[in-house]
Amino acid sequence: MEKTITPVNDVDYTLDIHVPSEEVEPRMLVVLKEQRKRMNLKGFRPGKVPMGHVRKMVGPQVAVQVTEEIIGEAFREAISENEQYEVLGQPRLSELDYDFDKGGDLKAEVKFAVRPQFEIADVAGMEVTKFVREFTDEDIDADIERRREAAATTEEAEEGATAGENDSVTIDIQPVNEEGEVSGPKQSDAQIVLADPNLRAELMAALLGSSVGETKRVDFPHQHGPNEGEPAPAEAGDHEDHVDRYVIEVKSISHRILPEVDAEFIKAQTNGEFEELDDLKAQIREQMEESWDQRSKQALEGKMVEQLVEAHDFGVPETLVDATLDVMVNDISQRSGGNLPEGFDVDHYRNEQREQAERQVKWLLVKQKFVDEEKLEITNEDFEAEFEKIASDEVNVDMVKQYFTQQEGLIEQMGDNLLNQRIFALLEERFEIVEKTREVLEAEREERERIEEEERAAAEAAAKAAASPIGKLKSFFRRDKDEE
Repeated sequence: MEKTITPVNDVDYTLDIHVPSEEVEPRMLVVLKEQRKRMNLKGFRPGKVPMGHVRKMVGPQVAVQVTEEIIGEAFREAISENEQYEVLGQPRLSELDYDFDKGGDLKAEVKFAVRPQFEIADVAGMEVTKFVREFTDEDIDADIERRREAAATTEEAEEGATAGENDSVTIDIQPVNEEGEVSGPKQSDAQIVLADPNLRAELMAALLGSSVGETKRVDFPHQHGPNEGEPAPAEAGDHEDHVDRYVIEVKSISHRILPEVDAEFIKAQTNGEFEELDDLKAQIREQMEESWDQRSKQALEGKMVEQLVEAHDFGVPETLVDATLDVMVNDISQRSGGNLPEGFDVDHYRNEQREQAERQVKWLLVKQKFVDEEKLEITNEDFEAEFEKIASDEVNVDMVKQYFTQQEGLIEQMGDNLLNQRIFALLEERFEIVEKTREVLEAEREERERIEEEERAAAEAAAKAAASPIGKLKSFFRRDKDEE
């Protein structure tokens, strides 16, 4: 057996394996004989089936088994048992030259990766923005209004009523041509909520103030792509003047009744905990702040990861990137019921996602290096403390522990979360965290755009001046002077 190791770069290697047939065939025969002992074929005594029959029946499967064993042994001998290589991840069989039916020499190429050598970058003084926000009384009031909207009920409007901006309307809608003649099938009983912010202005204007039984003509300037908030056109073709025309008939009007902010409403919103408006507002403020803090924390952590990855320059092993892409493709398959969507271009997807996969692998390598240097580990005491935090009056610690230990992967997930908390807590001490409000960020964005616009205008002016006769003359004399 010949084994040749070739470096592709600092972190990627290939192992070329060549096994002559005289080494492969004896191993094949050993496995084939084992298979024959277990065969019970009509016309032959048990265990006495001719080897030719055995090879025809199970030869290819045995060849696969033997080939995998030979390649695995070669990799262990050349790489795994060699202290020179600190292998990362699983090796990948990239090429295989072997006839599973006829046998012969076995040739294979195995790709593997080694751990890159680097030091954790010093990020002291490197700024990372943390988004902060103070919730106003107006924010709280707006949330209460959203809750009222969500809890609204409807009742059919009385006879002769007209549609208001908070009503919902049921209509029939039918496409017509410029002369008002029917040009497509009718869509019946389309439900339109006039308070929908995505509703087309033309439809809103037609329906406001309308009454049951009223018929109106509505012209929509043609838009490319779907529009939320309006009924899907039955047969809305493109017209020469790019207008889609419809006739609508109001079938019914329903008033939306928003609940009063009374004790009953407040109890429903607080699960029976409070009845006073001030208590509801305090709870809403607390919930908003907790939600914002969580989102802000996630954004901060993401930015720290991004900058920490960018601060390191080392080769990312291709085998790990390919393995990550395999997981991403498999995830799409699992979410689609076990099969990839029809027409899904795997190669295109992998090429599109390769940069993202490289960043993921790079972060995992930096993270592991950071954990090793800081000697971070999660102990049983850490898990016990987390169980205590989750427990409540209704669910004791033993019940929490039993749940997490019985659910596959939950303990590992908890350990990863606890480890990440340690990592990000240390990173926050190293980065310079700069708190900024939305208003500050918007002002900074506007200032950047203003500077970019000024620079663009200056560049355009310079180019225009250089293209003028005087500019060309000046350029000529400058060039002539340089030649002297």
